[in-house]
Amino acid sequence: MRNKLKQKVRFFRQLATFIMGILILSFSLSGCTSIEINIEETIKPPEIGNLIIQGTWRIENYISIVKGQSDLNEAEESSRKKYIGKEAVFDNEICAIGIEVCTNPEYKTIRTAADTFLKSTYQINNDSIGITKEKVNVVTISTANKFFNQLIVTDDMTAYVYMEDGFLVLKKVSDSVDDKVKQSSIGKVADNKSNEEFEEDPLLRSGVLIGVRSADNTYCTIWIYSQNREIKTVSYREQLLVPRAYGFWEVGGIHKDQKIYAVPFANSKLQLIPRNDGMNNILADKPGAKILFLGNDYVGIEHDLKLSVLPIDSLGTGRTVKISDIILDNTFNVSNEFEQARQDIISTFDKDKLKNIIGEFDEGNFTLKRRNGHWIFKSRLHFKEDYNGQKYEEFDLNLVVPSNLISYDEMDIPWNNIKSKLPWTIDAYMSPNKEIAILTSRDSLNIYPVQKRNIVNKQLMKIPLSEGDTIIMAEWATGKYADIWARLVDRIFTEVKN
Repeated sequence: MRNKLKQKVRFFRQLATFIMGILILSFSLSGCTSIEINIEETIKPPEIGNLIIQGTWRIENYISIVKGQSDLNEAEESSRKKYIGKEAVFDNEICAIGIEVCTNPEYKTIRTAADTFLKSTYQINNDSIGITKEKVNVVTISTANKFFNQLIVTDDMTAYVYMEDGFLVLKKVSDSVDDKVKQSSIGKVADNKSNEEFEEDPLLRSGVLIGVRSADNTYCTIWIYSQNREIKTVSYREQLLVPRAYGFWEVGGIHKDQKIYAVPFANSKLQLIPRNDGMNNILADKPGAKILFLGNDYVGIEHDLKLSVLPIDSLGTGRTVKISDIILDNTFNVSNEFEQARQDIISTFDKDKLKNIIGEFDEGNFTLKRRNGHWIFKSRLHFKEDYNGQKYEEFDLNLVVPSNLISYDEMDIPWNNIKSKLPWTIDAYMSPNKEIAILTSRDSLNIYPVQKRNIVNKQLMKIPLSEGDTIIMAEWATGKYADIWARLVDRIFTEVKN
């Protein structure tokens, strides 16, 4: 049975590779140029006092990217009238862009080359919408880990935001938020919530993209889609498909020399982004590196047994981040906590082991690994020579993994309860809507329904894993978002029949 399952998976791998080869060939034949990624800074959620878009803005123009500003059809003219003259406000309580509103917004800012960002995200040149600056700030806005919108800020007084097949041009009115606009926007949110509660779809829907690294350092993504605690689809694709704030990216390894790469794959409207073989966002100086975890914005790798974390956007630069770049908590000193954890493990070593330690304290020496249903921080101490067969010793960092590293990491069922009922379990994942749980064993993914914070003893599906397979990503979507992801996945993944 195991061999048959392996043969089946191997067949789907080959089929998926063939299909994607045709897709890539068709893209390159359409005359597309390569996408150059050149993001200057790591992605950091700014403190509100330093938020560059905080205040009140006025929407002064709408520029269609379909036909240009001078030739709008009826729908585009309607979009112009709907937004022109309206206000936009941004602070830590509310984000409102005309009639579009979200509460408790979270902001992430990057500085990047305008032309390459617009090409990779919206498939347009910067002169299409009148941006003349070489570098811009891109502010991504989300709420409850769901993408809301994105502002391209060219200077202190001007910003662009994508809306309805075009860009709204915003001009800053004040650094403070107009209270009248704010209160009106909050009222709209309250009305919408009432309507949503009345019209709520009773159908439970969950989708998860599970990233797997194989023993030979190749990668694949498994898609699992469920409705009302029944599995509807399981499908498969080579490489890793990761959801991001403004679409999906592909992250993986080039088989020839096992170099890791990351490229935009589909935009926020689920349109595939053409590319050819001339990828530039490649970690070229670390052939053979292994991906240890993948989140929406960062990837953790191991190369020559050394750990590091890099922003996906600027992977090709090889520039790593420090743990204090990731954990932005002013209530304690992250660097001191890290160093203390290192000293604590060193204090347990005998004299011979102490003499064998190499390397100084390094804030970039960390990664994430799974344990008992959660992601945890790990670091390493390296030895000059093998010590009792060890080249290094791993130790835990007692730090909470922030949402900008892993957006969702919750398990409501106590680990001991899972182990007592299903003792073969080595890890567990739960959908945000508490519909299903995925339990991993040494050789399979096992899907179970969840009710009242308990696993129902009825296996829905078992998906075989090969020896050496490791899960390095789990990205969830629920409700309508699961359906949206499914629309993309159904086009590019190969279904695996049970």
